[in-house]
Amino acid sequence: SGHHSVTFYSDDVIEIAGELTRIEWRNPHIRLTLEATNDRGLTDSWDMEGSSIYNLARSGITAETFEVGQHLVITGQPSTREDRTMLLREILLPDGQALQMWIQNVTRLESDTRLVDAAAENRGIFRVWSVPAANLARALGQLRDQPFTDTAIAARADWDPLDNFATRCEPEGMPRIMVNPHPFEFIDGGNTITLRTELYDIERTIHMDRDAPPDDAPWSSLGYSIGSWENDDLVVRTTNVDWPYFDNAGTPLSENAEIVERFTLSADQTRLDFEITVTDSTTFTRPAVLTGYWLALGDTIARYDCQPLGN
Repeated sequence: SGHHSVTFYSDDVIEIAGELTRIEWRNPHIRLTLEATNDRGLTDSWDMEGSSIYNLARSGITAETFEVGQHLVITGQPSTREDRTMLLREILLPDGQALQMWIQNVTRLESDTRLVDAAAENRGIFRVWSVPAANLARALGQLRDQPFTDTAIAARADWDPLDNFATRCEPEGMPRIMVNPHPFEFIDGGNTITLRTELYDIERTIHMDRDAPPDDAPWSSLGYSIGSWENDDLVVRTTNVDWPYFDNAGTPLSENAEIVERFTLSADQTRLDFEITVTDSTTFTRPAVLTGYWLALGDTIARYDCQPLGN
């Protein structure tokens, strides 16, 4: 059951009641094991996965929410590849409380409305930004709905969701890393801006003191990024990307890709809108555009510590 490989779970939703026997609270997805009695009176052991630690914590769900031996009623989507494996959607606790376990199904979070007084703090873009739940579903839809070339469509068809960079916990590259549900932070370093995200503990360096990459600029999964201010917008141009994917569904990215990001701060400094334009004629018939926004919710960035599935 691969990281975010939602396509390999049935659209059917089933309900299972049983006893919680194991709790694994780790990234990229938490895992629970439930023992349930089947129609023949035999005990089945179900392996179930939910969202990441951060995503669940935003809804107030932590490892302490559960204890081994609890009787739970589980709703989820069974795997089409592996027996007794399920993507968690909802858990009914013994006290009757219903927990949403898959962030993509949550369109709004109460915590998304608790903005900090960003204008009073007056830090501009240099803070931790959170991805609102409503924005996440939109972003995932945008990744799927792009002007793909035939080459890209063929590569997507060959993608193996059970063995890929995500299931192996290999950090993602540009531009995919910018469309994830975990918090981001801009840090002002003068000639550079550091842009970090909790996902995979990644840090990008944006060079503010040059107009073009040096001739010997290194190639990397995050590329070489050059930033400039246009009025109050931060505009970042990234080249030298050798990460071979546009997303986590097998869409290729060639080494000719150029990525331009524009970040626009709201007047009250509580919202940061972004637009990401990816130009790569191998993959797209015209430039791909991703848009969205982040909010100032006073989040902090925790260590991600990804652990490959099956370990």
